[in-house]
Amino acid sequence: MRVDRSRFNWGVFLIVLGGVAFAYHQNAISSSVLMDAWRLWPLVLVGVGLKFVLSRTPAAFVGGLVVAISIGLIAGSAFAVGPNIGCGAGGHSGQRSASQSGSFSGTSTVELDLQCGTANITTSTDGRWHVDATGDDNHSPTVNSSPNWLRVQSASADGWRWGRGKDDVQISIPQDAQINLTSTLDLGDARYYLGSANLTSASFTLNLGSVRIDLTGARVGNLSVSTNLGAAYITLDGSSDLTGDLSTSLGSLEVCVPSELGVRVTNSDNLSSSDYGSLHMIRSGGSWQTPNYDTAAHRANLIVNASLSSLKLHNTGGCK
Repeated sequence: MRVDRSRFNWGVFLIVLGGVAFAYHQNAISSSVLMDAWRLWPLVLVGVGLKFVLSRTPAAFVGGLVVAISIGLIAGSAFAVGPNIGCGAGGHSGQRSASQSGSFSGTSTVELDLQCGTANITTSTDGRWHVDATGDDNHSPTVNSSPNWLRVQSASADGWRWGRGKDDVQISIPQDAQINLTSTLDLGDARYYLGSANLTSASFTLNLGSVRIDLTGARVGNLSVSTNLGAAYITLDGSSDLTGDLSTSLGSLEVCVPSELGVRVTNSDNLSSSDYGSLHMIRSGGSWQTPNYDTAAHRANLIVNASLSSLKLHNTGGCK
C-alpha cells in the first residue's frame, strides 16, 4: 500500500492539534506547560533538516513527521490557552465591576461581544436577566439594555491593547423568554449552560480561544457556530428539532449527540479530519446520518464546513 505522505503529515498535524486542546480541557495537561510549548519551535528546523538529509532513504518521512508533530503541539497549545495570549493578568490600578438585572418584554435579543477573559452564561428561573461583569479600571465591560434588548460588551473604544487586563463576566438569561442570542468571543474562554432556554436562534463566533456550549434541555430553532483558531465543544439536546451551521478553521470542533436524537451531517472539509465512529453513521447520498435518523422523534440537520481542522461527533457517553 502506498501512503500519501502529504496527507499523512496533515493527518498527524490535525490529530496532535485536536489532542492537545482536548487533553487541556480534560485537565490532563496544565496551562503552564502549554504556555511554554512555543519553545519547541527549533524542532521545526530539525524536521526540515532531517527531510533534506534523509530525502533519498526509506526514513525520508521522519522529517515531515517531526515538523507535523511540532507545529501541532505549538498550535494546539495556542488554541488551548488562547485566553492568556495578549491578555494581561490584571495588575492595573484597580478593578471595576458592573452588576445589573432586568426583564424582557416579548421576543428579545441578547448580544455578547467579549474579549480577553472568561465568561459563564446560564439561565435564570426568576424571569429576569442578570449580569455581573468585572474588568480593570481602563477596560471594564459595559452593559446596555432596553425592554427587548441586552448587550454586554468588553471595552474597546480606544482599540485593542496587548497586556490589557482580563474580564470576568457572569450572565444569566430568563428561561421563559424567547431570545435571539448572538455571541462573539475573542481571546477568551466561555461556558454556556443553557438548559431550559428558549432560543429562536443562537449564533456563536470564537476567535482564538475555547467555548463549551451545553444545550441540554434548551429549545433552539437555528444554531450557528463559527470558530477560528479555537476549540469548541457542543452538547446537543435530544428533545427538540435543530438546524445547525457549524464551521471551523484551524481548530477543533466536537459535538456530543444524545442517543435518542437523529442526526444528519452534510460535511465540506478541506484538509481536515472527521471522526463519526462512535455514532455508527451511514452514508446517505451526499450526507452522513445516524441509523435512527428516519425513526427518531427529533432530528438535527447539521451543515459542517471544516478547513485544516479536526471534527468529532460522539454520543453523550463519550463526552465530558
